[in-house]
Amino acid sequence: MTTKATTFQNLDTNQQEQWRCYVRLFFLIIFAAIILGTFWFGSRYPQLLEKAAHITTLTPHSFINSMELISMAEQHTFWSRVFASFINWLWSMKIGMTFGLAMGALLHTLFEFYPLKLTGNIYLNTLKGIVIGAPAGVCVNCAVPVACGITRSKNKIETALGFMFSSPTLNFLVVSMVFSSLPLAFGLIHYSLIAVLLLGVVPLLVWLYRKQQPSPLEETGACAIDLKDTFCKETIFESLTGVLKAYGKNLMSLFKFAVPMMLVAAVISSFAVELIPFQTIFGHVSFVGLFITALVTVLLPVPIALEVIVAHHLFVNQVPAPYVMLFLFTLGTYSMLPMMYLWKEVSKTLALSLYIIFVVMGIIAASLIQLLI
Repeated sequence: MTTKATTFQNLDTNQQEQWRCYVRLFFLIIFAAIILGTFWFGSRYPQLLEKAAHITTLTPHSFINSMELISMAEQHTFWSRVFASFINWLWSMKIGMTFGLAMGALLHTLFEFYPLKLTGNIYLNTLKGIVIGAPAGVCVNCAVPVACGITRSKNKIETALGFMFSSPTLNFLVVSMVFSSLPLAFGLIHYSLIAVLLLGVVPLLVWLYRKQQPSPLEETGACAIDLKDTFCKETIFESLTGVLKAYGKNLMSLFKFAVPMMLVAAVISSFAVELIPFQTIFGHVSFVGLFITALVTVLLPVPIALEVIVAHHLFVNQVPAPYVMLFLFTLGTYSMLPMMYLWKEVSKTLALSLYIIFVVMGIIAASLIQLLI
């Protein structure tokens, strides 16, 4: 009887310890629900629904921002326009970047404690990133802190890229805006190339990256924590404080990394949109004009769906279709922010390769639209 009682007592103790192993996960899920709920229902989806409802009547304030804190129409000097663009860009990005930092730090914390189960299958890992990214509804710039949180927790780079490129392009409201505001050919070309990018280019580049320069990111379990030896015996209060400390540390680290890049991107893009004579370039379709435009637009950091608003505005104002298509594809799918992130955190070669590929694909998109319209 004593042996049986001891056995049952040990089982009860083990079950209690197993339950405590996931108290941190419980708190992280609550934090994620608060962050996502606040962002999705308090900001992102109301904004996207409004944009989708009025897409044909919206006029972009600029090629880099969707909101004006300082009126551009009242700025008559070069420096005042640059300053206004800088402030307006920060104003347009404030909510998305705040979400990106908060969610990126949370994912970093989550995957430190409970590593994501990823296989060696690059396609499957990319698809997981796409599935997470598409409903998130953040621009590629605001997706950078989230992608950084994924890779810093030793998860696969293809998952981070899948998230980063699908979030601004595959959200169902953005897709509906593309097809409702532009002729069918634009949407077909755009999303055909997005499919090539996500299912062809990303897996190929990651495969080459791993083959030529093996990365610690391959070791999905590198940051795994032995639950039995660490927090399975914590009290609920200890679990909560442990989560808050880890989250605070990761948030501060991400803030120090991402915010300076954001400010640099805002300054460079503000100068670029004032210095480059887009209206002159739009006057004549040429390879040189398309090439120069693509070199710039691929790098411009823009809010989500601004590329659709800009493309529609250019289309109704009789800008040649190749330039409309070029802006639709290159504006908002990549930018200097993800490029700087990849350059610093992952691979300089990967960052430059993606930049070149986006420029080339943008020119291909512009060439294809000439055949269909």
